[in-house]
Order: sequence, then C-alpha cells, then structure tokens
Amino acid sequence: VMAWPMMAWVLDTYYPHLFQHEAWIEKSIIIYGSMEATITPLMQTLERDFDGVKVFSLPSVDHPEHGRHIELGVKGTEALAEDAFVALKAGLEPFKVELGPEMVR
Repeated sequence: VMAWPMMAWVLDTYYPHLFQHEAWIEKSIIIYGSMEATITPLMQTLERDFDGVKVFSLPSVDHPEHGRHIELGVKGTEALAEDAFVALKAGLEPFKVELGPEMVR
C-alpha cells in the first residue's frame, strides 16, 4: 500500500519516456492449417514495415472451439495497427490458410 505510490512517483517523475502515451489496440485473426515457423517471415516483414507495431502469434493445439490454430495479430496505435492488420491479412493469402474470426481488443 505504501510502496505503490512511491514507485509510481519515481516512474512518473524520472522515467515517463519509457511509457506508452498513446492508446494501443490489438487486432488478430484465427488461422487454421499453418505452423508458426511458416508464418515467421511474414511476422518479421510486418514489424520491419510498420515501425512501432508489435506482431504476435499464439498457437493452440487443443482449444475447445477452434482446435489446432494460431491467433495471429498486431498491436500498436489504432492507425498503425489498422494498416498493419490489412497487410497481415494480405500477407496470409499466399499461404492458403483457412481464416477464422477476427478480434479487436
């Protein structure tokens, strides 16, 4: 209880440059029929082409609704994440993967 406000003051006073100041969103899509290693080059390209966007993949093998799949997405400022997500979906086309639901957080 006492340490929290002291730490918050130190972080806010001396390290504000380390904090994210704009709201971030996450946009992701479920993909079926691929392995993470196969789509890694696409993920690297997106992070290179969209500076400030982070790409993530969350594989699952026994999801009760989706079974074996990968949740593939981007996170960043709204405008950047929107553009990167469009590029992500276009980049998946050559892989011929089945696409599932899209999510925004």
